Amino acid sequence: MATAAQEIALMKQRMESFEDKIDALDGKIDALTKSLLDPDDGFVARVNKNTSFRRSYNENMPMYNGIIEEFKELQRWKSVVSKALWTIYAVVVAAIAKLFFT
Repeated sequence: MATAAQEIALMKQRMESFEDKIDALDGKIDALTKSLLDPDDGFVARVNKNTSFRRSYNENMPMYNGIIEEFKELQRWKSVVSKALWTIYAVVVAAIAKLFFT
């Protein structure tokens, strides 16, 4: 059996080992806290930026929808005008051809 002095020395050694482990754990907790709460690049800051973007997006979405609809209408108008101009060009070319060949 171990003597009381040996048991005390073993307990002291284990306590020092626990202190080292607690110091390492404290360092890890500090690093985790910094990565979560850092005001520039932390998780909370990124969540706040994302929330801000989503609010801005939702507030401005009706304006964007209006612009998108106007663009689609402009594309439809351009398509109709292009078809009409090609028709006019074909009629003019046919009229010129008729003048030369009759």
